[in-house]
Amino acid sequence: MAEKTNTEASNWMVPFGADAMIEMQRPAFTAMAEVNTRLYESIAAANREWTSFVNQRLKEDLAMPQQLAECKSLQDLYRVYAQFFQNACSQYQSGLEQMTKHSQSITETALQTLQSCSGAATRTKH
Repeated sequence: MAEKTNTEASNWMVPFGADAMIEMQRPAFTAMAEVNTRLYESIAAANREWTSFVNQRLKEDLAMPQQLAECKSLQDLYRVYAQFFQNACSQYQSGLEQMTKHSQSITETALQTLQSCSGAATRTKH
C-alpha cells in the first residue's frame, strides 16, 4: 500500500512523466547529436589542413638559415630571400583560402543538418 502512495505522489509531482518529457525532446536531442557529429568532422578536417600548412611552413622557415649560409654572392642572397618570401606569400594566401572554405563548409553543413533535422521533426509531429 505504501508503494502505491509513493507512485501516486511522484505522478502528481511530474504530471507528464519523465518518459513523455524525454520523448517530446527526442527530435531536438537527435538533431543536436547529428549537428555535433558533423561539426566535429568538419573541424577535424580543418585542423588536419591547418597542421599540414604549419608543418610545411616550419620546414621552409627552418631551412632558410642553411640556404643563406650557402650563398656565395649578394645576388644569391637576394634570390634566396625573394624565393622564400614569394613562397611564403603564396602559401599563406592559399592557406587563408583553404581555411575560409573550411569555415564556409562548416557553416553550411551545420545549417543543412539543422534544416533536415527540423524538417524530420516537423514530419513526425504531423
